[in-house]
Amino acid sequence: MTGVGVELLQIGHGRPEPEPEPEPEPEPSLPMVEEGALSVTLVCMPWALVDMPSLAISTIAPLFAGNGEVGRLDALYANIRWLDYLTHRVGLAREHYELVVDAEVLGVGEWIFSSCFRPDTDPRKTSFFELLRGHEQVDAYCEMFRAAPRFVDELGQEIVESRADVVGLTTTFDQNIASFALARRVKELSPTTVTVLGGANCDGVQGTAIHQARTEIDYVVRGEAEHSIGPLVAHIAASRSGRTDPQDEAVRTIPGLCWRSGPDGTSVSNPLGTRPIFMDAVPEPVYDHYFRELDGSALTELVDVKLPLEASRGCWWGAKHHCTFCGLNGSAMAHRAKPPERVQAEASRAIQRHNVLDLVFTDNILGPDHVRQLTSDLALPADWDVRLFAEVKSNLGFHHLEALARAGFTQLQPGVESLSTPVLRLMRKGVTGWQNVRFLRDCTTCRIFPSWNVLVGFPGEDDGEYTALIESLPALHHLTAPDGVHRIQLTRFSPYFDDPQLGLQTLGPSGELTCAYEGVVDALDDLVYVFDSEPAGISAGMYETLSEAVGVWMANSSTSRLVALPVSENSLVVVDDRYGWPSRELVLSPGLETEAYRALAKGRTLPALARQLDDLGMSVIDGRLAALVEEWTTLGLTFREGSTYLALATGLRW
Repeated sequence: MTGVGVELLQIGHGRPEPEPEPEPEPEPSLPMVEEGALSVTLVCMPWALVDMPSLAISTIAPLFAGNGEVGRLDALYANIRWLDYLTHRVGLAREHYELVVDAEVLGVGEWIFSSCFRPDTDPRKTSFFELLRGHEQVDAYCEMFRAAPRFVDELGQEIVESRADVVGLTTTFDQNIASFALARRVKELSPTTVTVLGGANCDGVQGTAIHQARTEIDYVVRGEAEHSIGPLVAHIAASRSGRTDPQDEAVRTIPGLCWRSGPDGTSVSNPLGTRPIFMDAVPEPVYDHYFRELDGSALTELVDVKLPLEASRGCWWGAKHHCTFCGLNGSAMAHRAKPPERVQAEASRAIQRHNVLDLVFTDNILGPDHVRQLTSDLALPADWDVRLFAEVKSNLGFHHLEALARAGFTQLQPGVESLSTPVLRLMRKGVTGWQNVRFLRDCTTCRIFPSWNVLVGFPGEDDGEYTALIESLPALHHLTAPDGVHRIQLTRFSPYFDDPQLGLQTLGPSGELTCAYEGVVDALDDLVYVFDSEPAGISAGMYETLSEAVGVWMANSSTSRLVALPVSENSLVVVDDRYGWPSRELVLSPGLETEAYRALAKGRTLPALARQLDDLGMSVIDGRLAALVEEWTTLGLTFREGSTYLALATGLRW
């Protein structure tokens, strides 16, 4: 996902009409193994999304299944089990689960499962409860807190009764404490069962801190796991059969692994691997376990399933200019991509096998070349009404967006973040405010939904920049509004975290997480991802003013329209039905007016616009062009930033 920004997804629809299907692929088969081979159970704990398989489990499962030391592989989607438990035995609704997934209150998911480490504790007598006091859903959160220990106990008993030799857990965001709780319960019931933890929460020093703090975790896999699973399985199998090297030489060579040495179980952390995992080493994901779990759930008819696809890893932009606030690529920034023909083949097989049309690219960002290749080579059958989602950079041209729309991309997460060039420079986004406005406009033209937020709180911000931005927002009411205004968080692995000289001073681990981890882990400096910092940038008063202005936009964008329509081959009419503006139709005369407005679809300065018109054979009387463009700006038909003007009406190509 990464975190996958996938919490913003709005896709979800029917399944393709059945065609004459090829022979169905069999369940992933295990090789012939000798007696005593390992039984492995992989677990996805809350609070992972329930409407999408875990890409981590789906990708790692084939590595276990293809290992000769493994005789049985299973995967449990405990997130689906937990939702069933909440709805049928606690009396809550799916919406309560989703509130935790959406992190309405930072750390609430971790706090809920911290009850497993302090049994019989009244949730209202914990320090975290003070963060929930007066919250609309506080009673539901407390019910979950009380229910978590029994759920974990029952799940642990089921796993032990299945005679699993190895239990592997994946953790991202609020999955840590739930995973710790299950590992501890499994160890209490079956001390010889081996527990392994991996995932984004285990990257770098975080994995080392987890291993040192939680002794119920035998192994922590830090970083990408493709090079670690094989030798780790071999080591576990050798340990269980008494064939382990007494000097632990083999386990010391597994990159990034945390393990326990000697009779006292001293925690040892191997160095992280020095080379990234290339995509040819990443197996095709297997989603069968997810669908088996979902089919056994009472919620199966209520879930619009989406399939995660991984076309690349890393961030091509971050490898050049790491965005100052971003901590999503800890030890794996280098961008690596699958060949587009492989992506197409995996997408086709997933659709046919599981009869699902909604596909989510989990890539941090699709590279420009990959966008071009995927839109030309992702040739899925025309009668498959696919809906695709991906994260992209917001400086894509109109032809890129047009091609993405033709290929089936209906939603993008472009990382717009701001419409102010000075603020974007503080972020190192490599894009301007007017380019972001152009992207939003072109998405509307191409019928693509762009998911984005306004981020603020950057050291060096000036309230004056936001005053100018707020004045321009009414002209944008016809474009897709942001989901809200949010101050940035100080996150591990970000330049702001690594270099305090950039202006954000850490105050230590997030106060919410500190409260959530009470009774579970005391020292959080190396373990958590989010930190508190002194407020920076925008003032509190300007933040409130900006939030109000964005709120007006959010409330009215769906009913606002500003579109340019051809009256004839040489003339346009601009239809204006935006909130806060008089309803009108402005006919642009053939020649200068129409060609100038069309030329501003790309965004130009006045001198560049004059040159463009001159190339078209149109002489411009001194001052007339400037007056015309200023009039359009006053009418909200163009967006001005600095010396650049951009036509705001949708329906234009460039």
